[in-house]
Amino acid sequence: MSNTKEFFLSVIQRIFSNWTALRMAVEHGMGAKGMAIDFCFYMTEVMYINEGLNSSEIANELEDYMDEHFNTELQDDSAIQVAEELLKFYRYCTENTENLVTIELAKLPPLQPWLVTNEPAKRIQTSCAIENDSSEEEETSDGMQVVDEWTEVRGRRNR
Repeated sequence: MSNTKEFFLSVIQRIFSNWTALRMAVEHGMGAKGMAIDFCFYMTEVMYINEGLNSSEIANELEDYMDEHFNTELQDDSAIQVAEELLKFYRYCTENTENLVTIELAKLPPLQPWLVTNEPAKRIQTSCAIENDSSEEEETSDGMQVVDEWTEVRGRRNR
């Protein structure tokens, strides 16, 4: 495989398009389709930037993203199931086991059209490292964080 990162993104899109929790969050207006598309790019970057992730760390990242961007708390085991699939394909991609990737990819359900877009996807600038360097962040008096000249506004919802 010549471009494993691009291939891995297509695998994430296929897995996410079949993830009921994500689809329901979009269909029920908890987040836009564009946010789901950005989620695919975000998880690709998370997987490639952070070496040695395990499935529970990936599941935590999935749950955090769903909670933060889709206001959705996952109460099933879908995050760990998705994380295990992502980790499996990530390892296949990084170990260049092309024959195994082909076999396992055939086992996945096809890409669902709800996640497909005709527009070129816009890459959003995000911090994908799970352990952030706090020296680059500063807290403002309004509870906002300024990260590398980007201001992150936090929601104020009760749990």
